[in-house]
Amino acid sequence: MLTRVLWGGHWLLRIWLAGYLLVYGWSKVFLMQMGYADYSDALIQYGEMSPMGLLWRFMGFSPVVQFLAGAAEVTAAILLLFRRTAWLGAALAVVDMSVVFLLNLTFDVPVKQLAGMMALAGLILLIPNLVRLGRFLIGLPTGAPVQGRISDNRIFVAITKWTSPLLAVVLIVGSGVAFGLRTNWGQLDPAPVVAGVYRADDGGQRTVDSAEITQMAFGQIAVGGKARVAIRFADGSFQDGSYQVKDDGSLALSLYPKLAGDQGLVRDVSTRMGLRYDLGDQGRLRLTGDGLDLTLVPDPERRYLYDRDFSWAPREAIHR
Repeated sequence: MLTRVLWGGHWLLRIWLAGYLLVYGWSKVFLMQMGYADYSDALIQYGEMSPMGLLWRFMGFSPVVQFLAGAAEVTAAILLLFRRTAWLGAALAVVDMSVVFLLNLTFDVPVKQLAGMMALAGLILLIPNLVRLGRFLIGLPTGAPVQGRISDNRIFVAITKWTSPLLAVVLIVGSGVAFGLRTNWGQLDPAPVVAGVYRADDGGQRTVDSAEITQMAFGQIAVGGKARVAIRFADGSFQDGSYQVKDDGSLALSLYPKLAGDQGLVRDVSTRMGLRYDLGDQGRLRLTGDGLDLTLVPDPERRYLYDRDFSWAPREAIHR
């Protein structure tokens, strides 16, 4: 009886772990969790970033790394959902979540406890097959996987033989489709026409709330018509938010409070602005409205990270 109860707990634990792995895995596969390298991040300085912000930007810069991290988590979940491969899924989950736990711990991500619990859950699920795993590592025959059942009742076994794999497939495919639809299958809107990183040209009215603008960055990653915007002021302060390009040639800006101290991830908009924009020669951008008359010129140095090309052949290292 105790054995049946333990295997029942084992089943519940692997379903719980697989569920979390699917959520976090698909969110990385569709580049939803960490996002992308965006022009609006060009104006944030290293010392202004939180450790979590640094980690998110690092992961967002390489979609391939983010995708592979998510694919490893989804693969572990898939293996966990089938009884014959559950031990292998548990082993992969331990590796996946140990790495995530280490990153969360060293970059002070709030869900470090959850990541640690998930790694521990994978280790607990491995217990019935630890001897097999040890024999495999030292090159000895492992034998068949240890696969206990909740019940040996013939009707129960006959029903679960088909329903369990079917439900697993529904959960895997259904969760993937749900995330795919939510992110439009990873397809982004076209980059807004004003997307870029700029510095303010001399002349005109360049102040917002009595602070002089020196740099602006309009993000190129747009979802639902909205993209991120960032502003650097002459006094060194930094402000970010979102913007939307309207069909009538205007920009709608929604800005959060200026960066200061321990601001949470969820923030309320503090300033809304409606501006007219005009694109001139050589990428010059003029913004007018709400007491602003600002001319911006492209700033290639602040876009170096985004415009840097890739070369397979050895060349001089650029470490800046």
